[in-house]
Amino acid sequence: MATMKRSLRIVKLHFTAPVHLGDVGIGLEESSIVLHSDTIFNAICNALAKLNGTEWVTDFLEKFSEKPCFRISSGFPFIGDTLFFPKPRNRANIKEELRQEYSKGLKRTSYLTKKYFERWIGGGELSKEDIEEITGCDLSTHYEEMLLPKVSIDRAQAESSIYFLGSIRFKENSGLWFIVDCDDNGYETVVLPALRLLQHDGIGGKRAWGYGAFRLTDDTIEMKLPDVDTHLLLSLYYPADCENGLFALQESRWDFLIRGGYAHPSGLKGSQQKPQVLCISEGSVFGEKPDGELIEYDSHIEGLHRLYHYGLAYSIPISIMRDDDAM
Repeated sequence: MATMKRSLRIVKLHFTAPVHLGDVGIGLEESSIVLHSDTIFNAICNALAKLNGTEWVTDFLEKFSEKPCFRISSGFPFIGDTLFFPKPRNRANIKEELRQEYSKGLKRTSYLTKKYFERWIGGGELSKEDIEEITGCDLSTHYEEMLLPKVSIDRAQAESSIYFLGSIRFKENSGLWFIVDCDDNGYETVVLPALRLLQHDGIGGKRAWGYGAFRLTDDTIEMKLPDVDTHLLLSLYYPADCENGLFALQESRWDFLIRGGYAHPSGLKGSQQKPQVLCISEGSVFGEKPDGELIEYDSHIEGLHRLYHYGLAYSIPISIMRDDDAM
């Protein structure tokens, strides 16, 4: 099969404080280890509002919705120089007897190192030794799950109640990384200044408590990709109306994730609960390259007319077996 090499710009977040990354439905008691692409985009926009003002960001988002100047993947774990990618939802090229022997371990596996990820998406056969290394990797040894008791006070009733906040503390030389796809000028003038500010402001939930602070490094990596039309999703994705046909293609394999939360625009008073949005999750596979859109909805915050939810897809080519089921 024909292959091609692509150079990708990546950003690494070395967290210097605990980070809380919540998903709709899991409550404050738990925290994800995935930094979803919509969270990264929202954080970048809030940082740009601090740097350039609300009017500048409003104008930027109007132009961005018509012609995006960058796309981002979601954030996934890294340990030292080893990057982890989400396991694709297509079946890997594995002999049937090995598939039966290791089916449970493969189903429990969520991430692949770059070495095995490239082999998986390229359609290369995985040996018994490869599968044992994939299923034997335990990412949980490189971060600590924390559960802290907190007290909330009902001002009207003067009553207090205890709740628990979950967070993740990454160990030294580990954290989360993501891909930024934009030209050099856009990265240097828009994305990088925002990320530098976010190092101190933090990303994720409970930033007012100091959560989510990090040290930033960036780099480029070379990826060996198959020259095919089918694509693997590395971000969240909200399909535009014209893309409904993607889901009818035989090659497509996908899963959903509900996204929501609150909007707290920088420089403005007030907040607003966001409508819940049903997005396609990372690791989904489509028969054609997905595009997505920036979702717009009305704002009830004084001084802001529109709110946006990032639903643009970032994907890479993937070779799939035509008669497969998702593993």
